[in-house]
Amino acid sequence: MFGEVFEEELGRESVFRDASKLSPDYVPPMLVHREEEFRQLTRIFRSVIENKMSQHVLITGSVGVGKTALARRFGEELEPRAKGRGVNLTYLHINCRKDKTPYSVLAKLVQHHNPRWPYHGLGPEKLLDMVVTYLNSHDAYLALILDELDYFVQLNGPDLLYSLTRAAEESGAPNRISIIAIARDKNFLRFLDAATQSTFMHNVLPLDRYTAPQLKDILNQRVGEAFKTGAVEDETVEMIAEIASRWGDARFALELLWRAGMTVDGEGKDMVTPEYVRQAKAEVYPEVKREVLRELQLHEKLALLAIARKLRASKQAYALTEDVEKSYHVVCEEYREEPRAHTQFWEYIKRMEGLGLIDFKPSRSRHRRRSLKVSIQEIPVTWLEKEMEKLLEGRKS
Repeated sequence: MFGEVFEEELGRESVFRDASKLSPDYVPPMLVHREEEFRQLTRIFRSVIENKMSQHVLITGSVGVGKTALARRFGEELEPRAKGRGVNLTYLHINCRKDKTPYSVLAKLVQHHNPRWPYHGLGPEKLLDMVVTYLNSHDAYLALILDELDYFVQLNGPDLLYSLTRAAEESGAPNRISIIAIARDKNFLRFLDAATQSTFMHNVLPLDRYTAPQLKDILNQRVGEAFKTGAVEDETVEMIAEIASRWGDARFALELLWRAGMTVDGEGKDMVTPEYVRQAKAEVYPEVKREVLRELQLHEKLALLAIARKLRASKQAYALTEDVEKSYHVVCEEYREEPRAHTQFWEYIKRMEGLGLIDFKPSRSRHRRRSLKVSIQEIPVTWLEKEMEKLLEGRKS
């Protein structure tokens, strides 16, 4: 039976030419509307090729603005260009949310340079030593992309980054490791020592959110790669661009396009119309995509859970921020976490507003003049409460 289903689906016509071109992991040969940022990276790394000087740069921006794609495309272009000029340079991309310990990051470095090296049972210092020795003995250089580095530093502290930026100090040789760090914002730099902070602060590359016209250009590029000619209406592209422009998120725009195409295939149709985009949008909560929620810091998650619970309990559209802060303290006690100070709490909720997770409105209460009203307007708070509890599962034990 299943064999027949398999053959039936393989034999069915599809609107897709190559659906993988809509995947978050796919990096197109040309990054639309990131040409200037690519040029800036090239200027920064020019000294790596010409003078063999290590460089460190920090790429920041919200979800879906092309941070990872820019860094990976640059690495893929940098490696052959450097070798063409006599510099033995390779690049390596590491996602620090997946490889979340110093040991796993350094093990990746070891495997990158020699997959046959035994590394099990060795400490992080020894692993880094092996990499530095290899680079020196082979006159080699490494451009290391550390994706989601803010998450890693929050989890493990700054020691690994400190060691990588000073990898060759003891030997007296030049540092052969350049770092392209990727983070949502530069706030995590305050956890680093002054010298490392300074190194990255000189080369911060912030990526703005995409506008609707920019998203339309990005979508048109991917439509040409992913779909058969004429399978996607122009109005469909415009609609997706307008929907996703609120967050400036190309990843979400591509997800909508992919979902719409999959629905068309499922119904055996041959055209992706705006109606299929509406269906795709109904399948996800764009304001609170699970990926965005997962990327929140621990106390941001606790604060968002507090807001959801307060709004659910009150059955009101808005809650006063001072009442939400009290709820946050209760949630912290439940999850055995020390509540952060008032100033830090404000940083958390302001950042969540910037991510489009919550909305603010001035309070008209005479007795609470300094309060704002906070709301979650686009999605059910009961759904959000359950999602946050899932993400925080295990913190109580």
